[in-house]
Amino acid sequence: MVEDNNLILGGSASCFNLYNLEKQFQELTEAPVDFIHFDVVDGRFNECFILGLPTLQMMRPHTALPIEVHLAVYEPEKYIKQFVDAGADIITIHPEGTKDIMGVFELIRSLGAKPALAFRSETIANEDMLPAMEQSAYIIKLTVNPGFSGQKIQPAAFEKMLAMRKMMDSHGIGTKIAADGNVNVSTIPMLVKHGAEMLIGGTSGLFLNGKSVRECAEAMLQAMTIKKAGF
Repeated sequence: MVEDNNLILGGSASCFNLYNLEKQFQELTEAPVDFIHFDVVDGRFNECFILGLPTLQMMRPHTALPIEVHLAVYEPEKYIKQFVDAGADIITIHPEGTKDIMGVFELIRSLGAKPALAFRSETIANEDMLPAMEQSAYIIKLTVNPGFSGQKIQPAAFEKMLAMRKMMDSHGIGTKIAADGNVNVSTIPMLVKHGAEMLIGGTSGLFLNGKSVRECAEAMLQAMTIKKAGF
């Protein structure tokens, strides 16, 4: 297992102030944010296009934080080298988007990055996924559809997340689950109860009008302190 126990809170790049990256990264550096979550959607995996290589290339010099590129795309193997060359430290792929997860993981590692796994909100993880889940830096469980910011959380994703946590625990796999989608102080306690140990913050939690990123990040982490429910 290659999980990084120091990664707890990620900031979603799709919610950044792209007009002023220098100021945005200064705020992130001053906040307890551990990594950058960089979404890429290909227009097929969901009906939108979001972020891409030029944006990552512009961001990379502005931060020393790890950058995780979430490839919400079909056939991610076509794009991995480009994003690693542009500065990605972690590459996240979907089992819904490739027929050869372990082969893609091997490719990611051969290029010097860490592999991670993500599941759509409606996807139910099964035991066939366990080898990849064990090798993942962490596992992202989407609680909204990938790409569009400002969506409401999908309650059905809670039970799927909890089932995934129970399945991994029963096989001795401790890989962390990261919740992604409408993650805020109101939803975090329920997400933690259902197995989330990492958070990815966006417009509803980390980037709020009238509050600094630091204030929002501290509030999100405080909301995580609820005791994890017994499984």
